[in-house]
Amino acid sequence: MYLTLTMVGLIAGTLSGSVGFGGGMILLPVITYFYGVEIAVPVSTIAQMMSNLSRAAMGWRAIEWKQVAWFLLPALPFTALGAFGFSIVDKTVMTRVLCAFLIAFSIMKVRGKMHLPKGRKTMLAGGALTGLFNGLLGISGPLSSAVFLSLELSPVSYIVSEATAATAMHIVKAVTYGKCDLMSWHIFINGFFIGCAMMAGNFIALKLIKRAHKKSYQRVVALVMIAVSLWLFIQA
Repeated sequence: MYLTLTMVGLIAGTLSGSVGFGGGMILLPVITYFYGVEIAVPVSTIAQMMSNLSRAAMGWRAIEWKQVAWFLLPALPFTALGAFGFSIVDKTVMTRVLCAFLIAFSIMKVRGKMHLPKGRKTMLAGGALTGLFNGLLGISGPLSSAVFLSLELSPVSYIVSEATAATAMHIVKAVTYGKCDLMSWHIFINGFFIGCAMMAGNFIALKLIKRAHKKSYQRVVALVMIAVSLWLFIQA
């Protein structure tokens, strides 16, 4: 079991470190298989918190702090709100609505027809939506990535800025789960163990994307987003 979780954590860390999302979608089914969904969600939260924190630390000089701050201003309270509503929403409908939006966004991004305005309004609106879906469904990577892609950043700056915002949201989720008696030392230790494997994957990924061309990289991210969203839509 631990060997499997280590390998999955390494793969998830490499994927999320390369494109900014996808790690949680790989982790959750595997952790659920071993522990059940009630434990899988908080365990995944701890692991992803560590993974995102390590990405932010590895490239902290490239973080767009001002944009991250505007994004988090609504994202943090909406993450807490969503986490409290975790048990009462229809997750199938919400997931499919989110996936449909992400597929449409990604197709237009690949075709060069999606140009969200850069600036405060996009970050505020994107932060609110991301926080809500993050708390409700445990899915935030593709949506926050779509928001940060609008800034037209370099690959490394995009990855570490999105990771900084994700770290803060995962901390809020972990605290909220603790308040709801969904967190324990057993869950924390397992999340820490998987998070260490993800950190190794992040290190590999950040070494690779430093050589990536910005425009080509953004198209690759959009194509991966389409594939991930289609998979989520079918699974829902």
